[in-house]
Amino acid sequence: MKLLQYISLAVNTLSVFSISSYYFFKYKLNFITSNNAIISVCNSFLHKNYLFTKVVQWGVQEVYNGANIKENDELKSYFSVFSNSVPYTQHELHASLSCIKNIIEFAESRNDELVLENDNIPTNSGSVALLFKARLNDVPVIIKVLRPNIKKRIENDINAVLCFFNNIFIKTFIGYYVKLNFKTFIEHNSESLLNQCDFGSEVNNAVLFKDKLKNKKNIIIPHVYKHFTEAYHEVIVMEYLDGPIAKNVSIEEIKKHCKMLQTFFFESLFRFNILHGDFHLGNIIIVNDTTVGIIDFGIVFKLTEKLSNTLFDIVFMITSLNNDNDSDNNKKFYKLMKTVIRLICSNESHHTLIYENLKNDKELLNAMYIKQFSATFIIAVINKIMSLQNIELRPKICQLFLTTMSGLHTIEYVNDNMSLECLMHSFINRSIKI
Repeated sequence: MKLLQYISLAVNTLSVFSISSYYFFKYKLNFITSNNAIISVCNSFLHKNYLFTKVVQWGVQEVYNGANIKENDELKSYFSVFSNSVPYTQHELHASLSCIKNIIEFAESRNDELVLENDNIPTNSGSVALLFKARLNDVPVIIKVLRPNIKKRIENDINAVLCFFNNIFIKTFIGYYVKLNFKTFIEHNSESLLNQCDFGSEVNNAVLFKDKLKNKKNIIIPHVYKHFTEAYHEVIVMEYLDGPIAKNVSIEEIKKHCKMLQTFFFESLFRFNILHGDFHLGNIIIVNDTTVGIIDFGIVFKLTEKLSNTLFDIVFMITSLNNDNDSDNNKKFYKLMKTVIRLICSNESHHTLIYENLKNDKELLNAMYIKQFSATFIIAVINKIMSLQNIELRPKICQLFLTTMSGLHTIEYVNDNMSLECLMHSFINRSIKI
């Protein structure tokens, strides 16, 4: 059995390697543009490796945060739909419909009526599940069905991608062109990737957020019908939120909801010590002019009070660096660096090495001098630390930290790139009034 697994791993790894090499050389020989190369590789990997969609969604976009593609409409358009239209096979569709047939019968046994809509065609296809629109007792719902055997396939994909990034050619290529240590990134995020296949936890997370934010009338967490998941672990049936996804509407429209999104993110993190682990425009529904819905609770972090306070302190340290009247900015900058290092590095003997690397980094120094301090800045710091060799890091803390800053970046973007200082003060002022 192990021999077959090794053969499968080798074939998968070779496939990923050959695809990337083919388009890389076509680009270097000027047969295709860089955009075409990127899109072709992504499309090919979608069919070969489900993990790659998350590497792009969490990794590439998290590192660059749109900075390198903000003037590139072709790539912006492509990445905006990349993770919500993952191809599915007829086998996966038939397996999902078979599962839905079972839960329809289960509903009937409870004297409920569950009816599938849209001619049995998925309304959305993510990396781990297919989504179908339906009606439960004439109430609109979404049925989310795991792709068959997806957890095992993701485990195999993780092994294949790690082997891929261990290749000396790929190490050189990635090291030259990309600012992220993908191997470390995947190792740190493997647990979260696999947790997305645990629908029981996702349902409990959604219920937790709904309970904590029950008094926020302008923020909707969809109701989840837990009994379906308890009976069929590969299914979630939840309330359908009618409205466009935030990433598909204009920034002017999204700005109308900035205070609500701020409230959701800051209160859940700093008041209730829970963090939505995938907070981006693709998981925000614009219900109407005064209401937003938040979806997808497959990845949620439950923080200790101490860790939540530390994150709050770090965000406040960033805000103080944006104060033009402060003559002590350099000291605050290096204090911030040391705080971040202590938080994510488990070995104290490595702290000085990391600090010296950051202290001499031209990009970070330039950010300090021109006062470009934001969530994106901290993401850059963490990624630079993760790119260092032979450093003992706390994987879960690194992931939590990156996830927090990625969510803060979404808040910044929705608020027209308003500084963290303004965001925090506006949130605190509203909290005091409440």
